[in-house]
Amino acid sequence: MVKFKLYFDKDKETKWLNEMANKGWAMTGFFAGFYTFEPCEQGEYTYQIDFGNRFFSVTDDYRDFMADAGIEIVQTWGFWVILRKRTAKGDFELYTDVESQIEHYRKIQIMFKVVTVIELICFFTELFAAVQSQSHIFYGCAFFILAFVVAFMSITFRTGDIIHELKERQTGIEEPRNRNISVFLPIGLLCNSVALLIQDSVSEYIKLPIQVIAIIFMLIGIYKTAQKRKNNL
Repeated sequence: MVKFKLYFDKDKETKWLNEMANKGWAMTGFFAGFYTFEPCEQGEYTYQIDFGNRFFSVTDDYRDFMADAGIEIVQTWGFWVILRKRTAKGDFELYTDVESQIEHYRKIQIMFKVVTVIELICFFTELFAAVQSQSHIFYGCAFFILAFVVAFMSITFRTGDIIHELKERQTGIEEPRNRNISVFLPIGLLCNSVALLIQDSVSEYIKLPIQVIAIIFMLIGIYKTAQKRKNNL
């Protein structure tokens, strides 16, 4: 069986893979959003996703360490490493102490920050090309990239929240959050900036939906920001 899904949140992806295993489907491969499954006993495997230090590969030491622990490397994709272990062999957790969890999520956050910057550069490059050429293809590519920018910004903020919560658990002290602004607010401002940039070069059919989306995101952002600040008082 093959299923298509796009996950940017490795925790949600891990949860889904384990839900599939509990239904009797073991994930055996992955390529560009396409997951391959084969039948298995319900709950036969437990899946975890690690963040490696190599692109599309792992070191021999890493592979040997996992093999000694009874853990199978199912797939590597980018820096992600999808692992599984037979449930009958015991619990399967990659990072059991808070310090290692914090370090794990910090590496993930850095990666998403870098990718977000790269995607933003690509977006504005495509947008400039679209404005210059008046090509609907370039506009389509630009807004396709913008969707990824929004997703990467969201997961970057969420990873920061996870790190913050882990630090509080580590110290036992509730720390003030560095971020009280909802991720929806900068996303809305970005969409509004795009609408202003292209207002003289596109039709109302393109500009108006972008402005509506920008307003919706900003209103959601203002509301969620107010809720965050209220909760932190």
